[in-house]
Amino acid sequence: MRLKFRIILNVKDDVLRDIIVDSSTSLLEFSKIISDQFGFDSTEISTFHISNENWEQLEEIKIFKIDDNDEIMDKAPISNYFVLNGDKMIFVYDFLNYWTFFVELYEIDELSNSGSKFECINSVGDVPKEAPSDIYNNTNEAYNFDQDESLDL
Repeated sequence: MRLKFRIILNVKDDVLRDIIVDSSTSLLEFSKIISDQFGFDSTEISTFHISNENWEQLEEIKIFKIDDNDEIMDKAPISNYFVLNGDKMIFVYDFLNYWTFFVELYEIDELSNSGSKFECINSVGDVPKEAPSDIYNNTNEAYNFDQDESLDL
């Protein structure tokens, strides 16, 4: 089974990749695929957070155990975490620069199986040379979505 993901880098300009990944791929392998497809070398510490429809960071899956209760990404296949279309995770790469990626499953292909572990089927935008320091709040005051009449909330 192959899972199709849209992975969006949390920066001002559009930077995204659509990637098809074999469902047996571990979260650790998936983290290396994501970092590689965005031009990083996979040498920095990373983590996944299970997320909800509002992109809130929930349970953390770490790259290594810090305490006995930690869930780690080395053995569990991604199919344990991505079950339904729309399932989401947040991937954070490099804790010093805090590159943040929004990972969403958008299609499950139960019949298809190719010989490769993954395939990038769409690539948009270039990763900036420096991580954004604060893309959520570019002014001194927070953006108020409730006051923006152009958004249909």
